[in-house]
Amino acid sequence: MKITLLVEGARHPVELTDEGVTVGRGDAASIRVASNAVSRVHSRFFLKDGKPHVMDLKSLNGTTLNGASVAIPTPFRLGDTVLLGEIPVQWVPEGPTETRDAVFTSMLMPTVVPPKGSTESKISLEDRAFDASGSIMVPHASLEAMLAKHQAEKPSFEVGALFQRLATMAGQLLRAASLQEFLDSVMTLVTGQIPCQRGFILLADPAGELVPELVWEEKIGAITNPISRTIARTAMKDRVTILTTDARVDPRFAAGESIKIHGITSALCTPLIVDDQALGVIYLESSLNKGGFKREDEHLLSAMGNFAAVGIQREREARFRQRLERYHSPQVVSEILKAAQSLDAPILQARRCEISVLFADISGFTRMSEGMEPLQLAAILNRSFEVMTDQIFARGGTLDKYIGDAIMAFFGAPAPDPDHARHAVEAAVAMQQALEFMNKDRPEGYPELRMRIGVNSGEAFAGDIGCEKRMDYTVMGSTVNLASRLESSVAKPNQVVIGPRTAEILGLDNLRQLDPVSLKGIEHDIRPFEVVWRE
Repeated sequence: MKITLLVEGARHPVELTDEGVTVGRGDAASIRVASNAVSRVHSRFFLKDGKPHVMDLKSLNGTTLNGASVAIPTPFRLGDTVLLGEIPVQWVPEGPTETRDAVFTSMLMPTVVPPKGSTESKISLEDRAFDASGSIMVPHASLEAMLAKHQAEKPSFEVGALFQRLATMAGQLLRAASLQEFLDSVMTLVTGQIPCQRGFILLADPAGELVPELVWEEKIGAITNPISRTIARTAMKDRVTILTTDARVDPRFAAGESIKIHGITSALCTPLIVDDQALGVIYLESSLNKGGFKREDEHLLSAMGNFAAVGIQREREARFRQRLERYHSPQVVSEILKAAQSLDAPILQARRCEISVLFADISGFTRMSEGMEPLQLAAILNRSFEVMTDQIFARGGTLDKYIGDAIMAFFGAPAPDPDHARHAVEAAVAMQQALEFMNKDRPEGYPELRMRIGVNSGEAFAGDIGCEKRMDYTVMGSTVNLASRLESSVAKPNQVVIGPRTAEILGLDNLRQLDPVSLKGIEHDIRPFEVVWRE
């Protein structure tokens, strides 16, 4: 008896006999299937009592017809679809007939359903091995090829619908105002397009460990068993999308009674990749009553993962840039961001480095401000700080903080600067000159301002200091302490005083040595220098 079987989009005319034909991924199969979810010899199609029958050959993922297992010879008819795991084999009429995948068509047209419940709970991850032969693992790099294949094989209206949905998704994600809002939008779109019971977005922390940042559940609290850390790690590390076709027979879940109770049968995990950087994964779980995941879900989630990864990276870079712009000039910010993309370690990672530290304080401002209105006081400080900070940024310096009427800045971190001492002293001189100009051009009623500045060079600790809610990039050590003492205990109004190490680096031009001084917190007497900055 001649029939035509449609397998993975290809038509196979076969002559059915009592012995029949076999379908599988091994060389011994009559019809070869590329999917790893299909066993080497998965099922047999044959005649029995003169009628077509199908039977599973003890495959890993099973064979079903109309949802029922075909562990024994089962008759099937023209138009029936047999599932080898999740790979369809359909008996179609002979001759050229345009066939369309009803499952994919239905996937293209659903209404987006918002998540029924987001939760801030951190789901536990469990280390469990899994057998790759029971899963489909598609390299992330093949996403473009998958979309191109879809474009070539599917009708134009389906192709247009898919790309329209992806474009709509991109537009919605770009409107997110924060990372949390962005992740919420991603999960809303993913769970609206791909039916599932649970969804997770896990992002890699600085140590490379995956941390659940967003958990979505169809029914909150209905499932409490952990998700597989192994699948999530493998997807991110190997940059593959993983589709487990049946958790009931997957060794990962061998000891999990909750699988039977809750009907978990399928997991789908895709990495979040931007260029050569893996940011995390999107992890979904499906159940028996939802039919498990299909290859089309895998392709769609991979595409969505691409959009999500780009958006997450964009949000992180925006936050990083905003933070850097508080302390650095635009040129230094650009250099730091460029360096951050090419280094494995974070650019603001704590380290020891050679720097020059600058402290500047407006002399007598506290006493001067006692009779001033608060708004006038704020206006004077803001105007002064703006001009002073410009001089620091113009020479590649980093603004550490404003301390009342004082400024702390440093040069040589986070971006190394071999001329940090010269740039620090040049900035100090420019600040004094700018203050003189401001005094000459000050509005009526504004007091004349004078400034003390201390600069010191040497080794210091530079890095993020603070707590989880608030971190600041700053410097610490004896080099910093001496710079502060030079400003507060040695420098007089309109003076720039530098430490001996700074003088050693610069040479003695335009420097005047001062008498040795004993400073609080400094073990030995210091011989500072004054910078002769007035022409």
